[in-house]
Amino acid sequence: MAKRRPFKPGFRPLSKLESKMIQWCIDHGIACCVVWAQGHTGPGEEFCVEIIIKGKSNFSPNFKKQEVMDKQVEYYKYYYDKYNKSS
Repeated sequence: MAKRRPFKPGFRPLSKLESKMIQWCIDHGIACCVVWAQGHTGPGEEFCVEIIIKGKSNFSPNFKKQEVMDKQVEYYKYYYDKYNKSS
């Protein structure tokens, strides 16, 4: 069996507000997960964000390793702003 490449998109510290938005999304059935890109679109674009809303899955465009974690938080912020009626 072939050896798997390690999955390392990186690390990004979160602010308290970002943590609150992410927790709200998870509590309401919205998840944005960093995964390997499904197809190759450009050099270095190895990752994409899988967005799961109440069991339905969609994939974002591909991103480079340095920007995929920022995009993940942007997606969480977008869905928090869109569906949170109390803000």
